[in-house]
Amino acid sequence: MICITEERQCCGCGACVAVCPVNCIAMVPGTLGAVFPQVDTKKCIQCGKCNTVCPITHAEEMKKKPADQPVYAAYAKDPLVRNGGSSGGVFGTIAGVLISKGYRVYGASFDEELNLRCTYADTQQELIPLLKSKYLQSDLSGSYSQIREDLQQGKQVLFVSTPCQVAALRRYLHADYENLMTVDFLCHGVPSQLLFDQCKHYEEERFGGRILSYQFRTKIPGGATPHYFTVEQEKGGKKKTVTKPYFRSAFYAFFQKYISLRESCYECTFAEQGRVSDLTIADFHSIERYWAGINRFDGVSTVIVNSETGRTLLECVQDRLWLKPFSVEGLIADGVLFNEKTKRPAGRDRFIADYESLEFPAFVEKNLDKKRYAIYNIYYKLPKAVRSVVKRICHIE
Repeated sequence: MICITEERQCCGCGACVAVCPVNCIAMVPGTLGAVFPQVDTKKCIQCGKCNTVCPITHAEEMKKKPADQPVYAAYAKDPLVRNGGSSGGVFGTIAGVLISKGYRVYGASFDEELNLRCTYADTQQELIPLLKSKYLQSDLSGSYSQIREDLQQGKQVLFVSTPCQVAALRRYLHADYENLMTVDFLCHGVPSQLLFDQCKHYEEERFGGRILSYQFRTKIPGGATPHYFTVEQEKGGKKKTVTKPYFRSAFYAFFQKYISLRESCYECTFAEQGRVSDLTIADFHSIERYWAGINRFDGVSTVIVNSETGRTLLECVQDRLWLKPFSVEGLIADGVLFNEKTKRPAGRDRFIADYESLEFPAFVEKNLDKKRYAIYNIYYKLPKAVRSVVKRICHIE
């Protein structure tokens, strides 16, 4: 029987719920709305399957650290694909090619109620909602068994998710499938669906309408940051789409401070060179140091090959990507989450205490750094040449 005594022990993947033969485990909210397994001991038959699939417990035995781990900076040659993604359009390129070859692609998308769920795409049109980063935890309820059924029926599958969820799927399957390819990404961590919902409701109360859609990482011409968001709002029967910098959204602002993540993310065992996926993708934020004349805000990805399957996957799409070789040593030196965890912010405990003790509007108002964001609001409106000077002096991102 799975027993979580400290929240840092659980990544919230839900594999234990999916594998339980008597349905005695439920995911319930804990700190900041992050979900954790709770066992109905009266129904539990002590089969131990929940412990067997736990990716945290079995992390070390799953990691693979190949002797040769090629790394690239990359972006899609097709500008529409590049612009359709959060970084260089690598996921969109890979998924698009595989769908054309008959693969089913699993990834995260928002449903009509803006719940983030794992879903699949069999067509190029169905792929669109899976594109772009979503900075909260995806719900895999029902997906584990669906993927296993697809694989057993001979369906070719690409699964794209956080490193812990890729590990959870592999534990759940308990077998290697030649028709499965997996891609993870360099992950900062995930806040909860509940916190996202509460922040959305807070914003709706402020403008007196409904938020119908939410998109992270909107790319805008001449943008000053890679972190804009776009929402579709409805008020008085009229719909309007607006794009703003991240700090105009409480949820996004908290995420950017990495203060709202689930506790296990600060001790992530998967944030290192040994990966569980075939390919790892990410933003290449420091690309301008290594690739003269390129604008990182146009979108550039990091691609890391972790297995022979990953090598084959990249070869399948390399004619559709601009690729520039990089190195594992370079990634480590850059301090990205390839070889280190997200640091737990100093104000995290106070943030949690405020969340638990204050009414939600008061919690938001207290924890948004309005003075800092007022400065950022001015900075982002400056001409690019002026921003470059200010950034160099003040270290603004």
